[in-house]
Amino acid sequence: MKCIFFQVIFLFFIVPLLKAQSDVSGMVQDRTSRKSIDFVDVFNLSNKAQTLTNAKGEFKIKASVNDLLVFSILGYRKDTLLLTSLGPVRRYLEKDVNLLNTVTVTNNQSIKEQYAETFNKANAVLLKPGRGLLFYPSAYFSREGKQARRFKRMLKQDVKENQIDKRFNLKTVTALLPLKQPELDAFLVMYRPTLKFVQKASADDFKFYLIDAYDKFKLLPAEKKILPRLKAEENN
Repeated sequence: MKCIFFQVIFLFFIVPLLKAQSDVSGMVQDRTSRKSIDFVDVFNLSNKAQTLTNAKGEFKIKASVNDLLVFSILGYRKDTLLLTSLGPVRRYLEKDVNLLNTVTVTNNQSIKEQYAETFNKANAVLLKPGRGLLFYPSAYFSREGKQARRFKRMLKQDVKENQIDKRFNLKTVTALLPLKQPELDAFLVMYRPTLKFVQKASADDFKFYLIDAYDKFKLLPAEKKILPRLKAEENN
């Protein structure tokens, strides 16, 4: 009788507790460039756990099967994921085109003027009249401050990156080269051209660049032709 009693206690109390203590790890990347994204807010709607991705786009959060994770960061569309297992997660976020398309530099208004509030949050050192330069630790170390600095960097880089993306993307690469996933993702990351080259290269120059890069890519060992993989990418 006592044995049955303890089994019931285990099933109803211990097992759920163990389930709630499971860790889910993963990585968040930009859908177009496949670059890792840092400071992405990862929030578990089910148990209210929350974390941020690190400089490599990696994260770890407490979760259980059927929990709902929400991925969000300024400049990208919010993404949600229903966990069907506790395997590693790889998510690709899309840039918020409606937001970033407004980042245009005109004769009368600069990017800094359009996003003055964000730039102010990103700046932890301010010049105060009569007091000199003052450092505000709360603004520098806060989550809002970190995300604002991340968004500030992205705003400045987006104009450049968009110029590269227009010529170097999934469509233009696969139109010329016989690449398929997962090798395609690795090629896009490893051989992404510079803005200077994209601006100066003619159509023939760009075609030659892709062919030359592909010839080099084919010589790589198999393990180098794919991006570093998570142990078991079960959740997608």
